[in-house]
Amino acid sequence: MSALTGVQLKALADSIAATLDLHIDTSLGAVGTAGTVLYGMQANVDRIKAYTDVDPRIDLERIAQTEIDRIANQHFVFQADVARALENHIRRTEDVSMSAYWLSDVSGRIPPRFAQLCRAVGIYLAPALVFPPVTSLGTFVASGAGAGTFTDGSAIDLALYGAADLEAVVTAKGGASVSLVATVTGKDANGSTITGTATFVAAAIGDKVNVVPTEAGAQFYDITNITITGGAASDAIRIQTKYDRALSF
Repeated sequence: MSALTGVQLKALADSIAATLDLHIDTSLGAVGTAGTVLYGMQANVDRIKAYTDVDPRIDLERIAQTEIDRIANQHFVFQADVARALENHIRRTEDVSMSAYWLSDVSGRIPPRFAQLCRAVGIYLAPALVFPPVTSLGTFVASGAGAGTFTDGSAIDLALYGAADLEAVVTAKGGASVSLVATVTGKDANGSTITGTATFVAAAIGDKVNVVPTEAGAQFYDITNITITGGAASDAIRIQTKYDRALSF
């Protein structure tokens, strides 16, 4: 018996998560209309049909196609049967859980929507293997150059997700543009204090830059303070988590 490869499992999980993200506020569309839910689901069916190993096709193809039929007719628990089929396939072929298989064979972490779906149908995925949804960890509003007020946001729930890379987003500006350096202080998943910086040069509202950690490779689960150099009164930024990667169908 042969199992899905780690690359195949990751592609399926990303595609399912991408369709779930769309399904929150987008019409279902059609299997032939790019960028719609049904198009993404059909992409997974086509991907499964192309597998050279017969075992993944036997375990997944029929279920994946059935999900399309259910969604198209509004009879669904969205993508749940595909998640169960993946777990059952991996347990049958590898005699381990999907969580254990992901840890050993997949490069990269699990999308949050896919993890949420798995939890909803009783499939356990180790939290450290899952990157969080976009979460606002805190904000800062400048009262002048080098001064202002930090407001704490929400920490990542480490019972569900791992720590994350951060980005800073301009939410308001006091002048024509925003130029400042923000220093972010926070905690990693072990509770150790870490810092990072985000640099804006002539930025507009909505512009984003990465928070670059001082400690190489460090990821934040919470932030405890933001300070700035530069800036102007009424400049404002938000510090938020970012997806590990862009998801695709």
